[in-house]
Amino acid sequence: RREIYINAMNGEVVFENNLIHHADSTGSANTGYSGSQTIISDYTSSEFRLRESGRGNGVQTYNMNEGTNYGAATDFTDSDNNWTSTNVDQYATDAHWGAEMTYDFYWNHFGRNSINNAGFTLRSYVHYDQNYGNAFWDGQRMTYGDGSSGTTPFTALDIAGHEITHGLTTFTADLVYSYESGALNESFSDIFG
Repeated sequence: RREIYINAMNGEVVFENNLIHHADSTGSANTGYSGSQTIISDYTSSEFRLRESGRGNGVQTYNMNEGTNYGAATDFTDSDNNWTSTNVDQYATDAHWGAEMTYDFYWNHFGRNSINNAGFTLRSYVHYDQNYGNAFWDGQRMTYGDGSSGTTPFTALDIAGHEITHGLTTFTADLVYSYESGALNESFSDIFG
């Protein structure tokens, strides 16, 4: 939402006042698998969230709270954008940083503006279901389980790159996920992951 001030004499826009105040901010994160990293989050005038708008149409990371309803997902928040304290979710910052780095890889090496080359918002959903031992791309977003039978959460950088590359394949080759084309789909995700 914006207030737009127009010069009544000539129709020129003289001032725009954005009524939604979110700003990207550089923070630091202690990730679960990749150590201390710099991340970008946004500030809502009261707290920082694992969302940013500087890469394509954005990178956003949400908490599934061990559920399966994406509509019930919540934001990960922090009061000072220093995501390093013991109560910060290190696996959420892993997924967020992983999506940022994967976006950067495709931009820096291939000039791609996200997986559809039109700024597709990279949305990651962490803590999917209870004891879910996998991660997946469902055609719209990346989803990460916390692991089962002794495995840890599936949010490492190579897994984020793998899942996001499934999205790239969807928007480029659109390989059917079956037999040889399914094997190619998986192998491209493994290679780029």
